Amino acid sequence: MTGVPARDAGARPWRALFAAIGLAVVIPACEAPPHAVRKDCSGLSFGNEFRRDCTLAAARFDRTVFASLPVDSQRRLARVQGHFSVQQGTVRVSLHGNTGTAAEFVVGPGQPGSINTTLRVDRRKGFHLRFDPDGEAAGLEGTLHYEAR
Repeated sequence: MTGVPARDAGARPWRALFAAIGLAVVIPACEAPPHAVRKDCSGLSFGNEFRRDCTLAAARFDRTVFASLPVDSQRRLARVQGHFSVQQGTVRVSLHGNTGTAAEFVVGPGQPGSINTTLRVDRRKGFHLRFDPDGEAAGLEGTLHYEAR
């Protein structure tokens, strides 16, 4: 008898088991570390109309963290309004556009801070928020609304 040798029928359950173990190892690795700024944004992008509403949060961090926000529009200016708070520690929040720092303030427990400004943006890079803690900070939360102008 010539041809291709028969496959071992008993090998298939093992393949499924190894695939499941590999998937179980990969899934926990997808969770963001506590120091990462998590963004959840929704909005409108139609022609030159561009608006976004975002919530930002970081559980615990002891080093500078960033949040980059895109502006997918031909327009060069963005109106940015936001409100930030922190449960523990103090954090310097700064907003950076195409021409440098557009706004900066410090938040602490019971001392929230706000942004309400227009800044020049590079449509390929958008703008960035920088969060600099003084030591360790926890419970950073923020809401942000921005639109291209």
